[in-house]
Amino acid sequence: MLQLCSQQQYSKWMLLCTITLLMAMRQRDCTSTAFVLQQQHQSAARLQQQQQQQQDCMILLASTKDDDTTVPSPKPQRQRRVRYAGKYPRNFSDKYKELKGDSSTIEKVLAKGMTPAGTHVPILLMECLEHMGLVPVGQLGGDDLNSTNNSAASKQGEPLLVVDCTLGYGGHSSHLLKALNEDRLRTPSSSSSELIAFDQDSLEIVKTKARLLQDQGEGDDTTATFTAVNQNFCTLKPYLESTGQYPAKVTSLLADLGLSSMQIDDNTRGFTYKREGPLDMRMDSTNTTGETAYELLCRLKPKQLKRLLQENSDEVYAEEIAFGLLNKKKKKIPETTTELAARVRSIVEPLLLKAIQPKTKIEKRQLDSTVARVMQALRIELNGEFLVLEQLLEDLPSVLAPGGRAVFLTFHSGEDRRVKKAFKNGFKSGIYSSWSRNVVRPTATERRNNPRSSCCKLRWAVRAEEE
Repeated sequence: MLQLCSQQQYSKWMLLCTITLLMAMRQRDCTSTAFVLQQQHQSAARLQQQQQQQQDCMILLASTKDDDTTVPSPKPQRQRRVRYAGKYPRNFSDKYKELKGDSSTIEKVLAKGMTPAGTHVPILLMECLEHMGLVPVGQLGGDDLNSTNNSAASKQGEPLLVVDCTLGYGGHSSHLLKALNEDRLRTPSSSSSELIAFDQDSLEIVKTKARLLQDQGEGDDTTATFTAVNQNFCTLKPYLESTGQYPAKVTSLLADLGLSSMQIDDNTRGFTYKREGPLDMRMDSTNTTGETAYELLCRLKPKQLKRLLQENSDEVYAEEIAFGLLNKKKKKIPETTTELAARVRSIVEPLLLKAIQPKTKIEKRQLDSTVARVMQALRIELNGEFLVLEQLLEDLPSVLAPGGRAVFLTFHSGEDRRVKKAFKNGFKSGIYSSWSRNVVRPTATERRNNPRSSCCKLRWAVRAEEE
């Protein structure tokens, strides 16, 4: 009986515990549900608050726009210049420091024996001034221009008429003006001396003229007259006739027949094979109707190009290069300077290997020498350089005053042969009283400081005195 009572109590106790547990679980579920509902209510409230803030901002912006007030724009991000590979830029347009005239950069470039972009270093400067009679004989190696030696005019105190046939950057012309101004101070006369400078490059003559006139300062009684003529130097005699100065005689004449550094360095002009550019090579690039070097190649026949290479650059492999370049069935005609250089190298390298015994590797400079001769021949033909030189040499005796001096700077054998022949024949016929049988060359120091002067030759002649 006692055991039965215990079992009944135990069952009641277990039922009570179960009911208690179920009530606790139900209460916990209700609490959890209330918590979730509370969180959802708070999120909805925050979202409604953010939407209200956005509406307030839109209303504020609309009101400020109506009041003609602008919202401050964000600060623009700094634009960095395009980086170039290596220590020094190769492209002409990237040399912004040199083009802007940064003195420290220019000094570094000159110290390396290079020409700063956009400038030109005059070659044989003092030698030219001496043989033009604008500095005393033997006064080389300095800038002293305190006396002249031009027998054509200065001994009588008459004004000098000097001609620079190739103005370019104005390296020679700036010193010619300085010499004329010094001469004017020493030997006053009724009229001032004059410098006439020719250049057919329409792009460079404007910049050079402005720079020289700025250096010259305001004109007065002690300042020489400077005139820049945008024509080829072969028009010297017609120009003097048109301005009423002929038969006024030229007392000193300088003809620097080389390319200017500005033309060589600017790859868009197409004068260099070291950087890619259009195959142009026109001295006056503003002449849009003028023929380019590419158009010249398209027009020429292989035999014509062969003759052109032989006459203008003495090229040994003229025939092979001509037929290799103009073989349209195999490859198209090169349109850029680098394409032309690569094609010429591919044509000449097997020929050089065949000629060398025993066979060795061909150096790149040997191939580049051929490329330079090909481009020289095309440039001469395109711009008629030999024709205009021959015209100037023909007119020279009639424009030079008695005792007048002419100085020519040549850079390849074709130019030097023509100048030498004209001076030699003129001396034999009595037109010139003396001429340079031996050429004047740059010194070792100048060749090191300015490698572009290495191939330069100076020849001079003096007009015979009237009897």
